[in-house]
Amino acid sequence: MTNTGAASLPASAGEPGGASLPDLDRLRAALRPAELPLPTPRETREAAGRVNDLLHAERYREARALVERFRDAPAAPEDRLALLRAALHGAVLAGVGEQVARDAADLVTLLRRSGNAGQAAAVLAVLLERGPFAQLASAGTRAATEEIPTGRGRHRGEAPQASAEMLVVVRALERSAVPGPRGTTADPRRDAARLRAALAALPAVRAQLLTDPEHELRLRLAQSLEGAGEAAAATTAALDLLELLADGADDAADPRTDPERLATAAHAVLARTLGVSHPLQAVHHALEALDAMPEIEDPPLRIGLITALLQALMAAGATREASFTAGRLASLQRTLGREVLRTAPLLAVAAQRVQAERYDAAWVPLEQARAIAREHRDRHGLLEVTRLAASVHERTGEHGSSLRELQQMAEQARWLADDLATPTSAQGELIRTELQANALAMRRALDLGRHGAVEGAVCAIQRRTRPGGGRPVLPAELLWDHRVDALMGRFLAAGAALARGAAGADEETCAHLLSEVRDAIDEVPPGHEGRARYWRVYLEDRHAHLLAERGRREPAHEAAHRAREGWQRLGSDADVARLDGLLRSLAGEGAGAG
Repeated sequence: MTNTGAASLPASAGEPGGASLPDLDRLRAALRPAELPLPTPRETREAAGRVNDLLHAERYREARALVERFRDAPAAPEDRLALLRAALHGAVLAGVGEQVARDAADLVTLLRRSGNAGQAAAVLAVLLERGPFAQLASAGTRAATEEIPTGRGRHRGEAPQASAEMLVVVRALERSAVPGPRGTTADPRRDAARLRAALAALPAVRAQLLTDPEHELRLRLAQSLEGAGEAAAATTAALDLLELLADGADDAADPRTDPERLATAAHAVLARTLGVSHPLQAVHHALEALDAMPEIEDPPLRIGLITALLQALMAAGATREASFTAGRLASLQRTLGREVLRTAPLLAVAAQRVQAERYDAAWVPLEQARAIAREHRDRHGLLEVTRLAASVHERTGEHGSSLRELQQMAEQARWLADDLATPTSAQGELIRTELQANALAMRRALDLGRHGAVEGAVCAIQRRTRPGGGRPVLPAELLWDHRVDALMGRFLAAGAALARGAAGADEETCAHLLSEVRDAIDEVPPGHEGRARYWRVYLEDRHAHLLAERGRREPAHEAAHRAREGWQRLGSDADVARLDGLLRSLAGEGAGAG
């Protein structure tokens, strides 16, 4: 049987987790910035790697200048292919149609002249499809590429032909490496399916390709699976790639001969996917990737790796190492060229300070992250800011402030879940977050006696969990549980208002809300009767206490008896003892009244 996910990780001798914590000297070396100025690339393949680094750092002009320096330099066809693919990637990212046309023409010409007519035809077909290239390229792009002959007997203007398998492979390569047009959203699940199909088709066309793309396809697959939230599958794919690289050339992990940075990127995937389940292994992979980066100037990749490293150290409980890493990250995140990229590292630094109970220090990066996210309308960033801010307020006893953060957290999650640009695969988790935030806000509002805030949270939960409210993306039992919880909160708020004699509170309203909760419990989905029994007992318990607070001794006594019997059937001795105390109190009041 083949292990998958984290179960396939090798274990180091004497270390059950497969890795040990690094010492501070190792961390200090790994957290150094790039050794600037970097040496000038001397070969086309090395230049292709540098171009990819510059593109990832969004330094498009420098990348284009380097492409032009090496475009006509003598080089092996494989190295020229790496450079031209990077050039085309940059042209699409920059949105310059003329550069797209020129790079596409050069790329197809190279493949044809290298004897890879099938691959040339497939690349040309992909470029002319309705996709990122067709959107950005002008009419001149299509004319320039259609002028390129890809085989004997093809007349001008005739569509190039390629085998189905070749098209599957080339389409997966180009569409996973180059983003779509602006305004479109990638679907990682669809990308993963496309990449799996390409890997299945690859053996049939491998001999017809200028270079073997298996390693790149496996990397893109791991990244797509990670984006789709399939951490175990992404871990397996990344480990498979590292194993293939280790079995291949000795210099496969050398950035100078690896223009796609395959090994570094695979370690980066593992640093993220293993951060919670196997934090020590995640630390190891983050350090492996950072060790390969002295001559790679890619601040987004470097800062992303250090962020993953910090999160893994926190998950491993390595307080000293996490504190040191957070200090370096707080400084290095300023090197990012685009401000919106600073949100994630700032949040990681703030989380580390919260974990270390340095709450005042945590507010500095947290508020910096909030300001950046607001300025750039980064709702994902604001969601994480409010999540962490609510936690800080709870820890410091500022419950009113915690309520406000929870309300904002629910609003950000709601907006993202309903956004048409959000992939279906991400909606479920966002709705779950919205429901959890509203449920916590409702409880906090109950504690604070803020009836309006309770009602707002209840209405929001009802809108999201109502039966027949659209295509469900969460299990029916979860939606039902939140619906019952919300109606329970509304009933408790009304009962508390009646007990303190608030204006507008009356017995009839409380009785109606009690009936609503009971009806909702009776709508239990099949297979979850045990949870329904718990809710019925809890409702009787709370009802008994509310009646007792209003001085209604006899009905309170009856409800308390029913609740006690229910807790006894559920085997909750602590709740039975608590109800015994309530019953004694009610009996004492009755004797005193008599």
